[in-house]
Amino acid sequence: MSHAPRPADHGKTAPKAGAYVLAKLRELDASLTETAPRVLAEEADDEAIHDLRVAIRRMRTLLKMSRDVFGRWHTNVVRGAFAEVMRATGELRDEEVLEETLEGATEGPELDSWLQTRKAREAKLRHAVVTRLQRGDLDRARLLLKALLVFPVEPDRNVDLARFARRTVERARRKVENKRDVEVTDVTGMHDLRIAYKELRYSIELLADALPIDARAQLEPATVFQKRLGELHDVDMATEVITAAKGLPVAARERVLASLARLRMKRVNKYLRELDPLGAAERGAEKAAKASLEGDPPGVQPERNGGGPPRLPPAPDGASGQTSLEDAPTVHLQRSEPGLERRK
Repeated sequence: MSHAPRPADHGKTAPKAGAYVLAKLRELDASLTETAPRVLAEEADDEAIHDLRVAIRRMRTLLKMSRDVFGRWHTNVVRGAFAEVMRATGELRDEEVLEETLEGATEGPELDSWLQTRKAREAKLRHAVVTRLQRGDLDRARLLLKALLVFPVEPDRNVDLARFARRTVERARRKVENKRDVEVTDVTGMHDLRIAYKELRYSIELLADALPIDARAQLEPATVFQKRLGELHDVDMATEVITAAKGLPVAARERVLASLARLRMKRVNKYLRELDPLGAAERGAEKAAKASLEGDPPGVQPERNGGGPPRLPPAPDGASGQTSLEDAPTVHLQRSEPGLERRK
């Protein structure tokens, strides 16, 4: 039997992960150089902090994925330097999102007065971020990144790109699967699930050129549920701030908290409908019929999330790590929805 290479191979070696990751990291570094000046500019840019955080988060995600390529210790040092900048921007972004979340929650002079006091806090936090950038915190992180990229990748670490991409996405997918049964009442668990979906989304986006179509198909559901969970997280954080708010009268606090509870219920129901569109319609019809028989108005109540998010498409090797459900059917969400870029 002949062992000559097939015509499509032409004796070429498979692409390696090192070169691909190096190129992607340089692209992300270039995006940082474009985004940081917007934060420092005198003109107001409502999206500057958000865009800077997204650029840094993508950078840190790719560095985390490639620790086995560059070496764990050195990669973690670079990630830590970028994390310092992320922490500095975190409180400021939380303040921006708080204001956005409370805009439609409720009205009243007490809340308006309290929000005005938060303006001073936001200005102080913005000044602190600008000071950090001006003194070179981001520049130092970028210098460490450049030092990491100067050294060649060890041959033993430089695995095939296709294998590296599939393995990375599969690892992120399993994290989602391990967290997907969380109840919607578990604030911390829902936040952890959101982070897992975000890591899966970024993994697919950053490695898309090296992934097969079945792995890329997971991007849409990951994007959808990252957004839905982000919307819930915004309400949960606003609820936490209002609960501990000083200077807000008790009656005003109770009105805001009641409004936030209604907003959360609305977003929970939206999230659950995304999990199982057909099942949600059937359950809604059953509730309406039952309410009609009992003489009660057919209201929409939040449902238990016993089944968690729909399972993502299985990995190419078929190892899904999934378990059967009793509370909800398995749903394979493979549809697109425009405008789902998470603004946080």
